[in-house]
Amino acid sequence: MSKTILVVDDEEVVVDITKKKLMQDGFSVIGVNDGEAAIEVLKQGLVDLIILDVEMPKMNGYTFIAERKKIAGAENIPIIVLTAYDSMEPIFKRHGIKGYLQKPATFQELRDKINAVLAGQYDLG
Repeated sequence: MSKTILVVDDEEVVVDITKKKLMQDGFSVIGVNDGEAAIEVLKQGLVDLIILDVEMPKMNGYTFIAERKKIAGAENIPIIVLTAYDSMEPIFKRHGIKGYLQKPATFQELRDKINAVLAGQYDLG
């Protein structure tokens, strides 16, 4: 059974490209452009992993992290933060984030991080 990844980024091109590449790797992918839409996805069903941007309209990544903990079952879904900000690892670690990549990251770096997190090999959290 294929794993479902939720990609949350306000840059539509990032969502589209990431979604296409991940689908080529055999994942099911849901892409949204803000934290509010991502919360609605989590309420609807099962997601195995979240790739999350920090700066987004309506609901930023930090607020999303807090809000997702209020949804039964969603609080344990691992998150990989993909952001342009550097030196954020201590903050992400405090929030239980399982992986962190700074933009621009290559797709191979993202693929490696996804595979590690899905295998339970976290570099944060």
